Amino acid sequence: MGASGFLHLDYIEGMKWKKPSTSRSRPKWWTSDHWATPVDVLQELARQFGPFDLDPCATRKTAKAPLFFTRRDDGLRQHWRGKVFVNPPYSDPAPWLKKAIEETSSGSAELVAVLLPSDVSTGWFHELVKDRAEIHFWRGRIRFIGWKGTPIDRPRNGNIVAVYRSL
Repeated sequence: MGASGFLHLDYIEGMKWKKPSTSRSRPKWWTSDHWATPVDVLQELARQFGPFDLDPCATRKTAKAPLFFTRRDDGLRQHWRGKVFVNPPYSDPAPWLKKAIEETSSGSAELVAVLLPSDVSTGWFHELVKDRAEIHFWRGRIRFIGWKGTPIDRPRNGNIVAVYRSL
């Protein structure tokens, strides 16, 4: 944690972090898939659902649970157990939603809370969330942690949390 209370990303997916430029433009490799979940968001989710045991979609610096998997570990190929928090790549959340359904249906995971963009026009929402998960709408817009380790300026969309529970 930095002095500001926010996580500072000193590497992303094994890349060495370079001193940020003074320009406001972001690096070409930086997309919303790299945005980190703010600590206060996780605290609120933990208050509602209990502490999380696993974050299968993390980096060493952004992990939100004691056990976590990085891109190299490939959280989609690992077994999930206990209470799981997932902030998936927003460019393609479907594989992570399918995995949440699989792991809760088999009873391996007790609960999976997936933080998602609030976009009911997508196929993944209708096929994997709408009739399969509890849907919790997040009030306001989450200011995810950006490439400089500070909150992004203007989030475009709101968020939902899709909660899958074991049967």
